[in-house]
Amino acid sequence: MLTSPSHAHPLRRSIAPAWPKPGWKTAGVLALLCSTVAWASFPSAVVSPDDDQRQWQALGVAPLSNGGVTGMEMAPTDAAQPITFAPKRAFVPVAAPQPAAAPIALLGGPSRIRGVAGDGLYWSLRAAGASPEVAAQYLAALATEIDVGDVGAGDRFDLVLGNDHQLLYAGLDRVGQSALQLVKWSTNGRSEWIDAANAERPPQTESSGLIMPAQGPVTSYFGYRYHPILHFTRFHAGIDIGAGWGSPIVAAADGQVAAAGWAGGYGREVQIAHGGGIVSLYGHMSEIVTSAGSYVHAGQVIGYVGSSGLSTGPHVHFEVRMNGAPVNPLAVRFNSAPVVDTHLAAAVKARLQTLLNVGVKRS
Repeated sequence: MLTSPSHAHPLRRSIAPAWPKPGWKTAGVLALLCSTVAWASFPSAVVSPDDDQRQWQALGVAPLSNGGVTGMEMAPTDAAQPITFAPKRAFVPVAAPQPAAAPIALLGGPSRIRGVAGDGLYWSLRAAGASPEVAAQYLAALATEIDVGDVGAGDRFDLVLGNDHQLLYAGLDRVGQSALQLVKWSTNGRSEWIDAANAERPPQTESSGLIMPAQGPVTSYFGYRYHPILHFTRFHAGIDIGAGWGSPIVAAADGQVAAAGWAGGYGREVQIAHGGGIVSLYGHMSEIVTSAGSYVHAGQVIGYVGSSGLSTGPHVHFEVRMNGAPVNPLAVRFNSAPVVDTHLAAAVKARLQTLLNVGVKRS
C-alpha cells in the first residue's frame, strides 16, 4: 500500500489543507499564547495610597489587592468564634493633649504658680510656667532652710510673683514633714527669707563671736585696773575701744534694744538683749540712734562715739553680761536662740495671708 503523499491521487492532493510543517517557530508562538492567557487570569494590581503602602511595609506583607498572594500565617484556634454580622464602629475622636496650666494672675497684680515636684523640681517648675530666673530664685529660697535634693516627688510647690516677676513667696508642702512658708522680707536695705510657719520659733544658731562695735584699738582690757579718774584699783567689767569722736557704733549681734538713754557713769548707753541671758552694753556715746524695744541686726548702727559720763576721752566702753554677770567680751561665743521679734512675726504672718489670697476666687 502506498502511503507517501507523492503517490496520492492528484485531486486529493489539491484539496488537502495547507498546514505548516511543525517546527521551533510554531512551538514558540504557542507557548507565548499560553503564557499571555495565564497572566491575564491573575487579578490586576491596585496601587494603594502612600499611607497604606507604608503600613503594609511596616507589617512586612503586601495586601492581596496589591498583588500579594500570601498573608500572615494564622494557626486555627477554638477561641475564635465566627460572627454573622460586624456592626460599623462609631468614630470616637481622640482628645488633644492639654497644655500646662498658665500661672494664675490677677489683673494688674501678682501671679501664682503651683504644682507637684515630680521627678525633677526644676523642670516641674518650668513646666508649670516659671521662668528659668524664677525657678532659680525658688530653689535658692528653699536652700536657706532645707537641702533641695531632699524634696520628694509628691511634695507640692507654691510660688507668688510680684508685678516685676520677682519671687515674693516660696511655699513647699512636704509629705510627712512640716511645710515651708518662706516670705521675702526687706528691711534696712537688706532682703531675707523668713519662714512664716516658724517665725515665732527660730532655730538654734551658732556664732564664732561678737562683732567689734567700733573701729579702733583696745585701750583697756577686762579685769582689775587702776581707774584713771577715781585713782584706785577696781574691777573693769568690759573693754575700752579707742575711736574718734562721732565714729559709728554698731550692734555686736542681732537682738532687741533693752535700754537706750543716760546711765550715770556710763553716760549715754545702749543695752541689747541677744537671748539666752546674754546682754551687750555700749557706753559713753555722743548720740543714740535707736530706741528701747526696737530690733537690730549685727553691724547695724546704734549710736556714735563720744565721751559722756565718767570718761577721759572719746571711746566706747563695751560690756557683755551673761545672766547679769559681766564676762570678757573677747571670749564670748554665742550658742543660743536668737531673739524673737514679735512685731516682725505678726507682720510676716499678715503678709503671708495676703500672698496666699493671690489667685483665690472670691464668691
